[in-house]
Amino acid sequence: DGGVDAIYCSNHGGRQANGGLSSLDMLPDVVNAAGETPVIFDSGVRSGDHVVKALALGARAVAVGRPYVYGLALGGEDGIIHVLRSLLAEADLLMAVDGYPKIADLSPSALRRRP
Repeated sequence: DGGVDAIYCSNHGGRQANGGLSSLDMLPDVVNAAGETPVIFDSGVRSGDHVVKALALGARAVAVGRPYVYGLALGGEDGIIHVLRSLLAEADLLMAVDGYPKIADLSPSALRRRP
């Protein structure tokens, strides 16, 4: 049908623009502009709490770049599996501790800005 399947929100490793708005800061605006189109987020995802934050801000999926490559370099396929399981375990633990049993329960109200 020629439609868009998803929007990919990323800085694509854009370290050249230090001091600019982060992809995470822009994510709610991207999700809003995308309407019903799913948004996939990446950019600096290094831990489970980063995954939870992106999902709470409306991303439907979170992509991971460097962490799995580090796992590959250190342990091959087993290293990748370890990294991805660790990210999922961190996200699961954070959600459980904070009282969010399902991803669908997350929303921007789950987050608090630091002063």
